[in-house]
Amino acid sequence: MSGLDDTSFTVRAVTAATTLTNNDFYLFVSPTGGNVVITVPPATSVQPGRVFDVRRDATATNTVTLTPSSTLINGGASLAVGSAGAVGHATIVSDGSNWFSLGAGS
Repeated sequence: MSGLDDTSFTVRAVTAATTLTNNDFYLFVSPTGGNVVITVPPATSVQPGRVFDVRRDATATNTVTLTPSSTLINGGASLAVGSAGAVGHATIVSDGSNWFSLGAGS
């Protein structure tokens, strides 16, 4: 759970670059205005087991990329969320040191 009430998951929708916060859980991205970079907080700054789920829609052929501000995702500097022009999602979890994807796909 995240957000303010511990009874539901928070949902936020964006069309441009943003930074994930402690109040985010689900982030819905519509990349209609161009490529979108989602900055992920350092895995060392959140509790181990912290999860974010990012979903992109198919409204545009622009890319959606998760980029940690100082740690890695699956050992790399970034993670693409689905294919350009297609619905996709990525669920990431922190182990306290880095981020790992639990699932990514369409």
